[in-house]
Amino acid sequence: MLAVLYCLTCAAVAAEDHATDVNIAVPPALCGPGSRPETGLQGQVPLQDRLNGRSRQGYACNLELVGQYQGEGSATISAVGGHCAYMATSYAGRALKKSPGVQVIDVSDPSKPSLVRALATRAFEYGTWESLKVNDAGTMLAGAGVGGGLGVGKLDLYDITDCANPKLLNSSAQGDSLPVNNIAHEGEWSPDGRTYWTSGLAAGALTAIDVNNPTKPRTIYFGGSTIFVNHGMSFNADGTRLYMASIFPAGIVILDVSDIQNRKASAPRVRQIAKVTWKDGSTTQRAVPATIKGRPYLIAIDELGAEKSGGGIRFIDISDERNPIIVSHIRLAIQLKENFETTKQDSAGNGIFKYDAHYCALDRQVEPTALACGYFQSGIRVFDIRDPFKPKEIAYFNPPAQTGKNALLPGSDHAGSPVFGSILGNRITDPALLQVQASKSKLPDLTADWCSSAPQFVNGQLWTTCNDNGFMVLKFTNGIYPLTR
Repeated sequence: MLAVLYCLTCAAVAAEDHATDVNIAVPPALCGPGSRPETGLQGQVPLQDRLNGRSRQGYACNLELVGQYQGEGSATISAVGGHCAYMATSYAGRALKKSPGVQVIDVSDPSKPSLVRALATRAFEYGTWESLKVNDAGTMLAGAGVGGGLGVGKLDLYDITDCANPKLLNSSAQGDSLPVNNIAHEGEWSPDGRTYWTSGLAAGALTAIDVNNPTKPRTIYFGGSTIFVNHGMSFNADGTRLYMASIFPAGIVILDVSDIQNRKASAPRVRQIAKVTWKDGSTTQRAVPATIKGRPYLIAIDELGAEKSGGGIRFIDISDERNPIIVSHIRLAIQLKENFETTKQDSAGNGIFKYDAHYCALDRQVEPTALACGYFQSGIRVFDIRDPFKPKEIAYFNPPAQTGKNALLPGSDHAGSPVFGSILGNRITDPALLQVQASKSKLPDLTADWCSSAPQFVNGQLWTTCNDNGFMVLKFTNGIYPLTR
């Protein structure tokens, strides 16, 4: 039986912001030998560098490229399992791609990542947006068919025990995947791997799909609420708490999902425990749970708004889950309010997303030492978070801009997107810009990449994708990582 509503009477808990660094930049990385430091503010790709071609060299600080598979570019979120990466490709460019769907990349040799095959079943071919995720055990890959931002009824489940040879689990008689009732923009696994959840932008849609029998996944909860507009989600260790990001207003909602996790026989309910919101940011993407010095935190990321009102990343103490407390922020210098006009000038031709963070990952969830984040135009940034009250940057890698290569990258949600291009289009008219055709067609000018996927810590390296540069393996230099407690 499907429940249909969240608890609408639960009182929201207001944020208590104990941080003192609301509009202060996090201490910058100290770049060692072999680095190619940024030429402007922390996180910035200056307009001059975009116009004179310097941004095509990229910037690096205590991180360097080991290996790369660019292919036709990457969609918003990709995943990692075993010695493989799963690179999603753009829904918008599907008619032009030579290799549709999710690209399976063998990274057995990190210096030579290689394409093994493409998975182009119902959901994967349609585009997985922010739903492509590997379960904690590393045995299954799931993705909902989201298309241009909101999808209905599509779900692909793959066995990736042999990561380079995924096998479709929920196969129909026709060989494609079985339809599964859900509305998706985002997706996430419960920690035990028994449930795959999707969230949609429409009226706060939330779906729980039982995958105990992965050949026949079934929807066991579908709910909706007009209290908030859902975005990404994460869970506590036992899967009874769901941490849902709210797009409007920006913030995090803590939900009790124990009825679903424990498979309550009838009428399962989702109950709101607390809601913490803020005005100095916009469009919260997701929260990463962490236990630091024995205390539980949520590390919440705002996808938009940094250049106007703050945004960035914030640490929320949830020791008392009914009274979440914001204790600190991570903001780059370019994200500070006084640099709003600079941000507009720098990236006016490069689409909606500016110098904002999107997805982050920890080196480990319990007592982590480092947080790695993908920023849209500021690249991959790595922070020392051993003291959650005083995070500091230790490394970054902003890959070479792929200016002029829109036509070669139909798999990129950045380069090949008529949605991001025509609606959010470019406003730079400076004749020095090389990509005249892109300007006329309102495609992004590609003077900086979008690094929207979470960089994953794998054997001391970072495995990640950026929209235009595709899959990359990065290694730390100058002894900056690993960090010790």
